[in-house]
Amino acid sequence: MNRVRGENGRPNPHPESVMGKLKRKTRETRIAVVGASNDPEKYGNIIVKNLLGKGYAVLPVNPRETMIAGVQAYEKLADIDGPIDIVNIVTPPQVTRGILDEVAELGVESVWLQDGSFDESILDSLADAPFEAVYDACIMVVSSH
Repeated sequence: MNRVRGENGRPNPHPESVMGKLKRKTRETRIAVVGASNDPEKYGNIIVKNLLGKGYAVLPVNPRETMIAGVQAYEKLADIDGPIDIVNIVTPPQVTRGILDEVAELGVESVWLQDGSFDESILDSLADAPFEAVYDACIMVVSSH
């Protein structure tokens, strides 16, 4: 993928291709939340509920849960039938690396890395990734505009 890079060699942290999908704000916009949780104190739960409340189709991913916020949860991204518009990641960096490999294998084009889900090495690897990724922005804040 040929992307415009900043001075640090990394791609734009807010690619319009991903931002545009979020801005559609329709039930047809399918967002997988990897690291979704039933713990109301965790962002994996807060984000799921926030996006559901805004009308998005939310696909929670957590290998230890069957339902999250009243929605069927999936063990892994590959278990989701149909297209995924955005994969929102709310996992620690050591888990995120494997999720990004799965995203690439599945051919998903758009990733949203929540704060805390990435480190410098993950950001450096985005320049060669077969998908575009948003980082340094919260999906809940951006979807409110």
